[in-house]
Amino acid sequence: MKPLALASDIATLDENAQDVAHLPPLCLMESAGLQIYQLWKPSLSKDDRLVFLCGGGNNGGDALVVSRYALQDGFANQVLIYTGTRISESCARHRLVAQAYALVSLQAENTEFTRLFSELQHADWIVDGLMGTGLKGPLNGIAASLVEAANQSKARILAVDVPSGLGDEVPSDAICIQADMTVTMGLLKRSMFHPSTRSRCGSLFCVNPSFPPFLLQQVPSAALLCERKAHLPKLAIDEYKNSRSHVAIFGGSVAYSGAARLSAKACFAARAGLVSLYCDAEIYTLAASEAPSVMVKVYEGQPIPPYGALLVGPGWGSGREPLLEKLFATGQSMVLDADGIRAYASLLARGRRPEHGPLVLTPHLGELACLLASLFGDDYDRKTPNAFFASIQKAAAELKATLVVKSSLVHIVDEAGNVVVIEGNNPSLGVAGSGDVLSGIVASLFAKYQDGWLAALEGALIHQQTGRLAKRAYGYYDSETLLAFLGRAVQEAEL
Repeated sequence: MKPLALASDIATLDENAQDVAHLPPLCLMESAGLQIYQLWKPSLSKDDRLVFLCGGGNNGGDALVVSRYALQDGFANQVLIYTGTRISESCARHRLVAQAYALVSLQAENTEFTRLFSELQHADWIVDGLMGTGLKGPLNGIAASLVEAANQSKARILAVDVPSGLGDEVPSDAICIQADMTVTMGLLKRSMFHPSTRSRCGSLFCVNPSFPPFLLQQVPSAALLCERKAHLPKLAIDEYKNSRSHVAIFGGSVAYSGAARLSAKACFAARAGLVSLYCDAEIYTLAASEAPSVMVKVYEGQPIPPYGALLVGPGWGSGREPLLEKLFATGQSMVLDADGIRAYASLLARGRRPEHGPLVLTPHLGELACLLASLFGDDYDRKTPNAFFASIQKAAAELKATLVVKSSLVHIVDEAGNVVVIEGNNPSLGVAGSGDVLSGIVASLFAKYQDGWLAALEGALIHQQTGRLAKRAYGYYDSETLLAFLGRAVQEAEL
């Protein structure tokens, strides 16, 4: 697991590197620029035109160090665009160095914007050193105009530390550099892992500009990035259907008959031994004929026997609040998905907080918004990275549940506020029914191990690996095809 840090804590780290470890800021800047250049150089061609956007802070200074190393390696087709009136001491020094090297430079505030726009449009690479991690609000003025022009260019973009316009307290829909590559300093920044910001960083690299290890270790972890593969114990050689867990699914309706079937098949592929499906009478015959391995039943108010776990909501439809309360009252381990989450949100909005047993919720962003609105009304905000993370932590604590928030990333948070982020970088998983497959995986693991965190984390990792296997084989696919690779992904996870 890699720690994700807040910008304020990285600022403190930088100060301590200078004040406690006595590292001169120019040394830190030189190391940062050199490492950025070394990562970037393999992507360059000798005839590339390079345009550097250099703000007045340390990011601008880092960009100037990169410029110098590129020049010394023969990449002489460069233009430096300066902006800002408050110039840090280290950045000012590197502007003097650039002047001594006779590099072409333009002060943005004193240059016709048509010239600046033309320079950016004719660039092969743009190096973004405009703003750092400490940004407190949306970009404006000349900086915003330069970012807009850079994004409109066909050039590839290298962001220094973070794409300009991205920050802990900046709304995720604010104008921001759309980078192809970001090289960040010291530690990965949590602001990069909002559902709407990760894609703006492109390929993401982290380097250490000589921050001492003992200071790096003191930086608090605001969240964790999980990059490992799933790990599951192997099934014992004498396991059989009853010992491999029994999942009961409450789902399916006339309008959405396929969702519960996908979840049921995913349960089996994730090693459940038995699956029961409680569906509406109108689709009983269809469900029973399509899923011969599943014990299909109609719920008519009968007592609910104990199961390893309940999976509630796939394709359920609306109006399920009374049944959901009955299911909560059983105290059984439960995975709540899709229409089950919306039913729960409806209860919460009416002030009903039913007691429940161990609970995992698997909302996508739309379902999360519904859940948050029911919990916090108009008092919640998830537009900035800080607000997003705070909202899911608060929701998990309020609901006494583990959340698996699905987007281009997966955010897993427990009721104690621990957050783990998984980035799959696999848009092929964004297909109807993929979430039903995930909920089936999580329910199967929950039923077997009775550990909601394990089920959520390992289940999400298995789902991501399943998507990678399917993408490798087919490129793009439907969720029925995705299921065909699930058993292999589960087997790969076995220790």
